[in-house]
Amino acid sequence: MQPCIPIAILSTMNENDQLFMEKLYHDYHRLMFYHAWRYFQDQDQVEDVVQQACLKLIKYLPTIKQLNCNVLASYIVTVIKSVAIDHFRKQKTERVYSFSDYEEGFEERLPDEQDLEDMAHVSITSDQLAQAILSLSEKDQFVLNTKYLLCWSDDEIAMALGIKKVTVRTRLFRAKRRALLALSRGKDEDQKN
Repeated sequence: MQPCIPIAILSTMNENDQLFMEKLYHDYHRLMFYHAWRYFQDQDQVEDVVQQACLKLIKYLPTIKQLNCNVLASYIVTVIKSVAIDHFRKQKTERVYSFSDYEEGFEERLPDEQDLEDMAHVSITSDQLAQAILSLSEKDQFVLNTKYLLCWSDDEIAMALGIKKVTVRTRLFRAKRRALLALSRGKDEDQKN
């Protein structure tokens, strides 16, 4: 297992911090790589994201040393996500739209018998997605556009709407479901024509 942090940087840290970062990497490297692979399919890019995330974690050592393991794992996943998105933006690569990336298993709680998991991973064009979003209510359009196109955080959306973060998650879930159903209807109509 290769270290996540360049030796030149490790050598500038005190011994306790070095040991903490080495242990953190040892304990959480699988989690870090797993979440980095969700954004990139190239080994080099995944390693870059994990290394940049480790460097970012160093800045917040006093804070993360005080976190319990559950909160720390969540914090690490958030940092990986942030670094991956930054890395993605720097490459100016077109984003792949996936409505199932934030709420695993959401399709199991839907009353419809459609297989939304398959629909969520089907390749769709930007035009198809735009048409599906435009067919939704203004409220649904706002949460989807701010979350997926403008990349706002749940906190930012909650602040803009004057609602709780939990309510944002609920609205996103419902808007994603409606958008997927609109996409399904659009594909059905295309097949009939």
